[in-house]
Amino acid sequence: MKNLRLPRPSAATRVLLAVLAATAAAQAAHAQIMVLTPPPAVYVAPPVPRAGLAWQPGYWGWQYGGYVWVPGHWVAVGPVGMPPPPPPVAQVLRLSADALFAFDRGSAPDILPGGRAEIADAAARLRSSRFSRIEVRGYTDRLGSPGYNLQLSRRRAAAVKALLVADGLPADRIDAVGRGAADPVSQCGNALPRPSLIDCLQPDRRVEIVVYADRTAG
Repeated sequence: MKNLRLPRPSAATRVLLAVLAATAAAQAAHAQIMVLTPPPAVYVAPPVPRAGLAWQPGYWGWQYGGYVWVPGHWVAVGPVGMPPPPPPVAQVLRLSADALFAFDRGSAPDILPGGRAEIADAAARLRSSRFSRIEVRGYTDRLGSPGYNLQLSRRRAAAVKALLVADGLPADRIDAVGRGAADPVSQCGNALPRPSLIDCLQPDRRVEIVVYADRTAG
């Protein structure tokens, strides 16, 4: 029985296949913005007033990679008056660091084209909204040394801030912080083979754009 030989693709066909492969790779690397909005507010009737104290209502804060209800509490009123309450978190935009950056990269020029498009989209969302401030938080997975991961997460947060500013957001209202491997959102056992562990830890490699509400809005 003779082996069947398929005809060799033409040059035009090879070019088309290469373009399709590149497009598929770009789409795979394209970051997806996950918009995380806070749950409904929890209403608690204010307690009976106390002399020298002011009641701060509860609010939703963002900690450990998720929303956390911060209960209402009393605040001492000094001679200068009551300190302003912290602004609530209006929304969190979460982006995959794997889609934003090439492996082990963390500066603004290193951001992948798909990641640049998603950051531009995030900036457009924020320009059309009112906010008091923004905190860009960079995260890594737990693999590697804590010191290196912290530095990498700081560089990535600073890079995302730089692009947000380049897209028209005010630099003085954006803070960039690195959290290293803190606040993991994955649940992966160390017994996994390393390639599987790297894949499992992918959600931890992220950048979060935490948007604090403007209390004067509305």
